[in-house]
Amino acid sequence: MNAGLHALLVGYASVALLLTAGYAAVRLVLGVAPRLGVLLSAGQVLRLGRATLLLALVLFPLSAAVRGLIPAAPLFTFDRSVVQRTGRIPGPAWAAAPKAGSVVPGAASSATSPIAVGAVVLFGVVVAALWTRQLVRHGRLLRRLEVLPRVRQVGRVAVALGGADTPAFSAWFPRLDAGPSAWVVVPSALLEDAEALRLTVTHELQHHRQRDTVLAFGRMLLGGLFFWNPVVHAFSRWLAECQELACDEALVTSGRVRPHAYARCLLQSSLRTSPHSLPAGVAGMAHPTLRRIEMLFHHRPMQSHRPAALVAAVALLLTPLALWAQSATKGRVVTLEEAQALAQATNREGDIPVVVDAQVVERLNAMVATPKGRAFMRMALDNLRTHREALVAPLRAKGLPEGLLAVAVMESGVRSLPESQTSGMRAAGMWQFIPSTARRFGLTVSAERDERMELSRETAAAAAYLSELQARYGDWRLVLAAYNQGEQKVDRVIADAGSRDAGALARAGHLNNYASTVQAGLLILRNPQLLD
Repeated sequence: MNAGLHALLVGYASVALLLTAGYAAVRLVLGVAPRLGVLLSAGQVLRLGRATLLLALVLFPLSAAVRGLIPAAPLFTFDRSVVQRTGRIPGPAWAAAPKAGSVVPGAASSATSPIAVGAVVLFGVVVAALWTRQLVRHGRLLRRLEVLPRVRQVGRVAVALGGADTPAFSAWFPRLDAGPSAWVVVPSALLEDAEALRLTVTHELQHHRQRDTVLAFGRMLLGGLFFWNPVVHAFSRWLAECQELACDEALVTSGRVRPHAYARCLLQSSLRTSPHSLPAGVAGMAHPTLRRIEMLFHHRPMQSHRPAALVAAVALLLTPLALWAQSATKGRVVTLEEAQALAQATNREGDIPVVVDAQVVERLNAMVATPKGRAFMRMALDNLRTHREALVAPLRAKGLPEGLLAVAVMESGVRSLPESQTSGMRAAGMWQFIPSTARRFGLTVSAERDERMELSRETAAAAAYLSELQARYGDWRLVLAAYNQGEQKVDRVIADAGSRDAGALARAGHLNNYASTVQAGLLILRNPQLLD
């Protein structure tokens, strides 16, 4: 499956999972809170529910953004690294296509099957149809409201009279013209009861003050996007009930209505209409009444710290789930067995053999299983496609294998970089020669001219240096270690440890992981489908 489509599907499924878990978490927290002596007002419960909904929607993309901006560890740790520059180098969109017949052992094909595409298109059509239906109904409701007689209009808020059996409700519409966007509809039967009319209008206006009507519109769209998930619909219904209780509480505690008169108004409204008669995407009075009337006379005092603490508790419950779900988008991790199979299948006679161990797999996954690593390698492979012949020719002239291109890939991303101002090594060029080594192999390094920035000259010097190291050590992993850390360091380590096993010397901490990094890079050069 295509990586972008896979990430989209995982993201959608993860948000659906977080919405389901969020609803369960908030109900669990609200069930446990009274046992701990934490009593919440209706307004606090509503804020907790809304905060939980917001957390469920943003935790997954937020964790992905944080993970992309703040990696858990550096991508590369060898001495002359240019990874500190990769954040300023835009990664190209190019990704090499896999060679014919080349398949990652145990991995699914990166090609998107027609069935998957068809399923996604069908799902998109269903969601679009549901949204269209809901928006059309909402638009029809607005057109009906425009022709109703208006009792009053203040700014963009209008109070209109519906039919005698029309339920009282409030609605909001996103509008660019000068017409009313916030509406309150009351049944014409209330004209005979001035007190009930005043209380009903006050109630519906409170919905607008609480932004219930705006969020009802959003919940309508959310319900269409997750039409198959009954928990999302239950979450939406619960929030609608909570906003009614919060509205009642706000009116009573502020003193704008008298509890007994308001309770009588609620009872009359529930007898006149049912919740199912309310249009979609609106807020209204026709909701279960018994609990609301009881709450009017037993409302709880608000304590501001309580909802914040409970939101934190819900966040603690959801965050591990979001991080777990987000890990599914970071790319498939290559196992030791798979990397060994890849190396065995792509090692070429006369070229550098890739000896896969745990360190090579660790470096390989740092490049293929993280956004930062994939961006760096795709950029490097794109640059290599441009400079490949200019780099290969000097290597061939010295009888060196083409696999040494991985050195230029890992050193600079195949870019002629000027002297680093951060490393302290003053390395430059594609092969990242330091001044002393460059001069040793005939390159001019001065204020007037730096031949390390001349591709042909520097590559010829790199080929001479690598040829000399191969003649000295006869082991490509030791050659790579010496290229990075110097011959004196490698000679001293071999003498002290009494071993020439570069892998064992690195595992013991005597050598760094540069050779493993280059071998991992070479494995990607031979299997670019790992970046798909």
